[in-house]
Amino acid sequence: MIRRIAVIYAVGVAGFIIPYYVNAVSKHNPQCAPEGCESLFIVCPVPSLQYKSDWSDRDEIVDSILTDFSKRIGIDIMPHIVTRTIYTPQEWEKQFNLYMGSGLGLSHRLSQIGALRPKNYDEEYGNLFYVGASTTPGAGLPMAVISAEMVCKRILGE
Repeated sequence: MIRRIAVIYAVGVAGFIIPYYVNAVSKHNPQCAPEGCESLFIVCPVPSLQYKSDWSDRDEIVDSILTDFSKRIGIDIMPHIVTRTIYTPQEWEKQFNLYMGSGLGLSHRLSQIGALRPKNYDEEYGNLFYVGASTTPGAGLPMAVISAEMVCKRILGE
């Protein structure tokens, strides 16, 4: 899917809506927004810098997502936005030292999935362990949590 999205970002497809996920963070944590306001966290899959190095269209991409979301909920949220922060793979690479700005770690190629992902322990140093999306069992927050559980059990000898 990421490769297909990279092509769409590169050449553009009329009418294509980028898939996205919305979380109203302030519904569960009121301190995330001023009283009477909401704090929205919106995330969408994007290609790494390997496939899309120029993110000068970042505002246009975000605006298209916000426009689509506004249509879906029946409220134009654009004039109500007080502040917005945009992270592209460029920010992920610079601020978090993620290779090619890939927030999900290793690619999802057949040679990098399941048992073929890097082990969660170092083969040379017995007291060095790895946790996260680029190690076993895989990408995504649930898998990163499982990865942490696996390492804890390994350390505790369970």
